[in-house]
Amino acid sequence: MLIDGRTPPGNTCSVEDPPNHAEGVSIGALAARTGVPVDTLRAWERRYGVLRPWRTDGGQRRYGAADIERVLWLAARVAEGQRISEAVSGLTALSAREAGTETLPVDSLVSRISASARLGDSIRMEAELDRAFAALPLVQTMELVVYPALADLGRRWAAGEPMAVPEHLLSAAVERRLAGHLAAARCTRGPTAIIACPSGERHVIGAFALAVVMARDGWQVVFLGADVPLDQVNALAGERRAGICIAVCTMPGTAERAAVEIAELAGTRRWVLAGPDAPMPSDTALGVWGPDLQSARDSAARRAAEAV
Repeated sequence: MLIDGRTPPGNTCSVEDPPNHAEGVSIGALAARTGVPVDTLRAWERRYGVLRPWRTDGGQRRYGAADIERVLWLAARVAEGQRISEAVSGLTALSAREAGTETLPVDSLVSRISASARLGDSIRMEAELDRAFAALPLVQTMELVVYPALADLGRRWAAGEPMAVPEHLLSAAVERRLAGHLAAARCTRGPTAIIACPSGERHVIGAFALAVVMARDGWQVVFLGADVPLDQVNALAGERRAGICIAVCTMPGTAERAAVEIAELAGTRRWVLAGPDAPMPSDTALGVWGPDLQSARDSAARRAAEAV
């Protein structure tokens, strides 16, 4: 979900194995896919053992999907300001994930993140977030941990509790992590997508997460953040020859206002609405993605395939 406040079913989430790419990739292809230079990859493999290549019948080293994911995760941590040695220490959960042995207590993790945010205990909150981001794929991290924790704060705010500080504390921590992931996944080839929250929309995390997964999937993503006039986004799309513009709408009424604004623009066919406030596809002539993050990611993949 981009943000809809649903509580995940059950008490645990079994951590899934990464996809199996039997052929693997060369170290040069690994560098191109992750943005980490070949010399750095070799140093990480030699000093820390974080890469686990195998050799083809011809003796060539090949790296699999798990290696790609580990490198992306490490690069995101480094982009956030961690030393590589500190980032490597966080790979224990990923190793358990690959072995299929870890079961993450998602419900209790959500409760601890929400509680620590309410107490202003940023150290504990950051540690719990790190655990989730390390152990789960990004989509699951957002849908099963981050969004429910934010939704819990939102419900408490609706009930009259003062939640502005906890919400800002948690949102800022999540946004820092997503910024690191986006920097690590930045693509210089592929179709261009511009992602923004329209005027009046200040909840940016769903748009941020969509930017990360699309960048990982090969899109050149221009992420503009919150409260952006859509006519200016449209002008930028024309200059960049962007294949798609995505308005991510979370707050009630935002999508309806965005649809009216987009209808007045030239180049409407390039626009898509996404997020929990986006209308049903039958209710608008615009494309609609979501409401959950994985569905939006699948729609982006179909759009990219159509552009080929």
